[in-house]
Amino acid sequence: MRPLLLVVFLCLAGCSPRSQPDLAAEESAIRAANIAWAKTADPLDLDQMMSFFADGAIVLSPDAPIAVGKAAIRASLPPGFSARWDATRIEVARSGDLAYTIGTSEVTVRDASGAPTTRKGKWVGIWKKQADGSWKCAVDMPNFDAPPR
Repeated sequence: MRPLLLVVFLCLAGCSPRSQPDLAAEESAIRAANIAWAKTADPLDLDQMMSFFADGAIVLSPDAPIAVGKAAIRASLPPGFSARWDATRIEVARSGDLAYTIGTSEVTVRDASGAPTTRKGKWVGIWKKQADGSWKCAVDMPNFDAPPR
C-alpha cells in the first residue's frame, strides 16, 4: 500500500499548478523597455534600436515588403528615418511570456526631394519574453492615419 501512496503523491505533486507570473510586473517591464526603445529612434541610434528586436523579428511596414530579421529590418528603414511613439495599451498573456502593445506614433522620413516629412500613425507590437527574462519585440506593425501628402 505504501508504494501506491508514494506514486499517488508524486503524481499529485507533478500536477500541482505552477506559480502564476506577476502580470503587472511584466507589463511594467514591457512599458520600460518600450520607453527605452523609443528613445533610440529620435535621434536615431540604429544599433540600439535593433537591440530591442528579438532574433527573427518581423516588421510589417506599410507599402513595403515584410522584413524578417534584424538585418532586413535595418535595411528597410527609409532615409532620414526618425520616430516618436508611445504605448497606449499593453496586454500580457496569462502565461507571462507573450504580450501585445498598441500605441501612437510620429514618423519622419525624407521625401523624394530630400525634405523631411512627418506622418502620424499607430502601431501594434507583439513582444516575447526572452530566456534571460528580458522582453523583445517579435512583430512590429506600424501604419499611418492618412496617406502621404
